[in-house]
Amino acid sequence: GDSRHSAARRAAGCTPRGMFALRSINNNYRDFAGTRSDFVIVGHPDFNSGKSGGGIYPPGWDTTPIKTMPRTSLVAHRMRQTGGHSAHIRRVACTEPKPKYKERVLARAASQPELSRRAPLQPPGEEAEFETFMATLTGPTLPPCSPHRVTSGYANHIKTQPVCRHYASIQEELMELRKRLHIAPEATKAELQSDDSWHYYASFLKQAKKNGASIRREHQKQLPGVQAATMPPRD
Repeated sequence: GDSRHSAARRAAGCTPRGMFALRSINNNYRDFAGTRSDFVIVGHPDFNSGKSGGGIYPPGWDTTPIKTMPRTSLVAHRMRQTGGHSAHIRRVACTEPKPKYKERVLARAASQPELSRRAPLQPPGEEAEFETFMATLTGPTLPPCSPHRVTSGYANHIKTQPVCRHYASIQEELMELRKRLHIAPEATKAELQSDDSWHYYASFLKQAKKNGASIRREHQKQLPGVQAATMPPRD
């Protein structure tokens, strides 16, 4: 009976929605009707009255809608920021050719002469790079040189892979250099400069700084969205 009717509805392309659609699957809920937590289903008017009587709630039912955040639209927000619908129509209907990229850059440079007078940045010398490397190595905390990866979780065995072992060994070597600098700073510096091995470790610390800055920027970028999703909705 029920299975034949549901098969016929599926063949006809009819997909019922609502509590009454549960009867198209089975009637298992009626076995313990009203005696378990599934009363929210078996006591619902849609489930009892079917499609024809659904949507009519007897006295005592709470029909208060669930509080939600107001609807937002990225397209509408951009439209309002750029002058609204009328300004958008004028921009689309404009047939004048736009200046090329080079012309726009030259015009901006002409309007801001202080930019053209600014001295170009010079790359730091080797001595300055070595001092920066030593300052990072002996700082309060040693930044993690490994790229940002998820190494925890069930069935996640990436910690045993060569790439993670490589970065773990580099981190151990940096910690050992850090200890040696506290014990014998001058001898350790001389050894690092004699064979230029500090260039090898400096590259990892530079990458660690870039990774940390990238993660901080991503956190700041995602913070407003996370706060909006976790804060209680307004009435």
